[in-house]
Amino acid sequence: MPETYPIHDLYIKSILSIEETGVIRWPTLHDSDHLLRRFGFAEIVKAYPESPLRLNVREVADEVWALCEGQVEFHWHDLRKNSPTYDIRYRLICSRPTLILVPFGVAFGYRVLDGPATFLRIATHDENLHEGDYQIPWEVEA
Repeated sequence: MPETYPIHDLYIKSILSIEETGVIRWPTLHDSDHLLRRFGFAEIVKAYPESPLRLNVREVADEVWALCEGQVEFHWHDLRKNSPTYDIRYRLICSRPTLILVPFGVAFGYRVLDGPATFLRIATHDENLHEGDYQIPWEVEA
């Protein structure tokens, strides 16, 4: 994966596994990564190919998503008017454990290509706290 991405502050890295006797671990997020300034919400998400396609916009919350299993297409759209990458879209297909940071103000969604897909999602703020949190349709491009 490239070091820089077409959306300002977007961060993506592969998650490497550690295999031990009878156990496989995927260390995902460390305090030293400096990705989240606070903790507000966490969940495990299991999604299927028929899951609704939408992009979520968080007014204040940064989110970390970790793809644990499955194959998905991630989609970002920078809606931050003061961003140097305003209105840029980016898509990425992942089929191995991957960590991504979704900055606040960037619309984000995923489409399960081969599933199910399992994610760990961690955010700086709980859902539905801010009036500026909303959803937009996933735009299908030809």
